[in-house]
Amino acid sequence: MNHNEPSRNLVHNARREAWIVFWIWAAALVWTVGWYYLFALPHEQDSLVVQLGLTTPGAVQPRLILGFPGWVFWGIIVPWLACSLFTVWFGLAGMADDDLGAEPPGEGGRHGH
Repeated sequence: MNHNEPSRNLVHNARREAWIVFWIWAAALVWTVGWYYLFALPHEQDSLVVQLGLTTPGAVQPRLILGFPGWVFWGIIVPWLACSLFTVWFGLAGMADDDLGAEPPGEGGRHGH
């Protein structure tokens, strides 16, 4: 095995994990902002989102789900819970447990104290 192999694997896994977290974060952002735009704001009859059938025109009449307005429940609460569950799963099963190498001599257990 090459001496640089452990550090190469560490960097590769760190980049992979960073990209996964970034894309999950981006998806949650797009979902939350998009849901808010479609279901919490009033839209004109001639707006593109109404013409595409994504939302209805006029004032928003929120329906309650577990005491929250529907757009808050589906646009904030659900993605927040999904991201929390993903975080627990990713921390326990999705991340690689890489070897960080040997501790340098003379540093044994002091950790900066």
